[in-house]
Amino acid sequence: MDIKHSTGEVAIASVKGYIWFLCLNIICCLWMVLRVFGGESIPLDAENYTVPLYGIIGFSVVNALMTWRLHDRINEGLYQKCLPVIVLLFSAFWSVIFFHMLNDFLQPTVAMVALVIVLLPATITFYLSAKLLTLFIGPIIVTVIVGEIISPLKFTLLQSIAAAIILMVVLSARYILIESYQRTQRSEYEKNLLIKKLLKLANFDTLTGLYNRHSMSEYFTRSTRALAQSKKSLFLIVLDIDFFKQYNDLYGHVEGDKCLIRVSRCIEQSLRKDTDAAFRFGGEEFVVLTTCDRPGNALSIGKRIQHALAEARIPHKGSTVAPRVTLSLGVAQWHPGMTLEALLEFADKQLYQAKRDGRNRLCWEGKK
Repeated sequence: MDIKHSTGEVAIASVKGYIWFLCLNIICCLWMVLRVFGGESIPLDAENYTVPLYGIIGFSVVNALMTWRLHDRINEGLYQKCLPVIVLLFSAFWSVIFFHMLNDFLQPTVAMVALVIVLLPATITFYLSAKLLTLFIGPIIVTVIVGEIISPLKFTLLQSIAAAIILMVVLSARYILIESYQRTQRSEYEKNLLIKKLLKLANFDTLTGLYNRHSMSEYFTRSTRALAQSKKSLFLIVLDIDFFKQYNDLYGHVEGDKCLIRVSRCIEQSLRKDTDAAFRFGGEEFVVLTTCDRPGNALSIGKRIQHALAEARIPHKGSTVAPRVTLSLGVAQWHPGMTLEALLEFADKQLYQAKRDGRNRLCWEGKK
């Protein structure tokens, strides 16, 4: 699991990668213990390796256990603050080991191979943080340079070139990993954008931006479940633009779409964010689901929508009700056990009553 510190200053690539790095430290040190204390190295200098080797092994075990326990919280809190010190301690232990290796082992190639084994995993683990990588690699490189100068056994030209190549490989590996990480992040970002677009297409009307008819059933189910232990009730308001066919015939479908958008904005601005939702039901018909304490609140929402539309003053010369665009509204109250279809049917009856009574009005239980 990838983890990133919010500031980007201190971060390790992954929990598993960090544990892998710690395990490699343990394995390398165990190999060194067998080589140094197994009689294959210079016995007189074996004590120079005791503290750093066993220090790395013990320190790695402790950090591995802590990492396993913290898991994706490793870049948070106290451990995150201690990461630079932890990395620097690892580097200090390895610096001591490499310094003595250059003096005790008569084969510089052994030191260079060990250098690759230590630096490359560190680069893979800490590539996201230049700070951590510098704290680990810096002291080791300086120690190797100083140790080579002090050591009576000098590197040959080819060995010096090999050491430079090792350093370039380690540094270039970080930039390759960062590029790969950034490409992955971009891919994730694009995938999330696509998911959001698909969700928007699935749940929202592309023209008005309101919820679509498909999402109304889900919203209705959530709302009725939430009302199970509440004294409030759910109300459904059906809204229909008066003489919208005439509007399209007179102004054209492009202007008709603009009219639908402006009407939807009037509906949206009249609703309460936490308890109301607006849907484009189809064509020029809209639906509002609202949770209210009493019917009067639901009726007030309908009247606010009518007032907002009146304030918008959208011209409609084809209307016989008013010189501007108006709405007819029907309101119905949900009762336990009532389906969405039944609620819609009841609200539609009120809407038709509003139209029979002359349009541009709101009807609730057959009353204006």
